[in-house]
This record gives sequence, structure tokens and C-alpha cells, in this order.
Amino acid sequence: AVVSTQSVAVIRYLGRKFGLVPGDDEKDIVKCEMIEQEAVDLRSAFQELCFDKEGFEEKKPAYLDSMEKKLEILDKYIGDGPFVLGEKLTYVDFMLYEFVSQIRKMAPERVDTAVNIGRLLNAIEALPQL
Repeated sequence: AVVSTQSVAVIRYLGRKFGLVPGDDEKDIVKCEMIEQEAVDLRSAFQELCFDKEGFEEKKPAYLDSMEKKLEILDKYIGDGPFVLGEKLTYVDFMLYEFVSQIRKMAPERVDTAVNIGRLLNAIEALPQL
């Protein structure tokens, strides 16, 4: 049995177990790894904001501005998709979906400007297994 308590390790394991990994193409592997870490950074910044009860409202505008710039860059890097690797679904798509959908609940107008990310979110939501 495999035991892990780290969320990224768990999702990587599940990705391998269910064939949701990039494959052998080094370019695809690196792209997934980079986006994985961007997703982790998005989550960390979001958590930092949310756990700051006293400073939440004061820090929220700067967070949203920063997040919007990061999503703009990520949106260009992802491309037309619908997933990070085009038609191939990977564990990174689920990571990005989880973290960006949390941000979308707080500020949908900011996330909606990222067309490719929006396409990815819609594609995940349209998966028949979900």
C-alpha cells in the first residue's frame, strides 16, 4: 500500500495510477511540471490571503491584481487546450481546476478574462465521469 499525506504527491500518484501523466515527451513533462508549480503558487497565495482574517479585505485588491497578471501569463502558456497538453488530460489539469475554481468563486470577473483557462475549466466540468 502507498501512503502519502502531501496533496501534490497524492495527485501525482493518482495521475500515474490512472494514466494521467504527460508520457515520455520531455517538453510535455516540463510543461506539466511548470504548470503544476504555478498551480501550487496560486493555491499558496490564495490560502495566505484567506487565513489572514484581520488583513483579508485590505490585502484582497492587491492579491486579485497579482493573481490576474499570473493567470494572464498562464493563460498564454496553456494555449488553446482544452487541457494543458491539448487533448490529453493530465493530473495537472485537475490541480489547475481546483485552485482556479476557488479563485473564480471569489472574483469570477478576474478569472473570466483568461479565455484558455476558462476553456480548461469548462472541459473539466464537462467530463462525463464527473
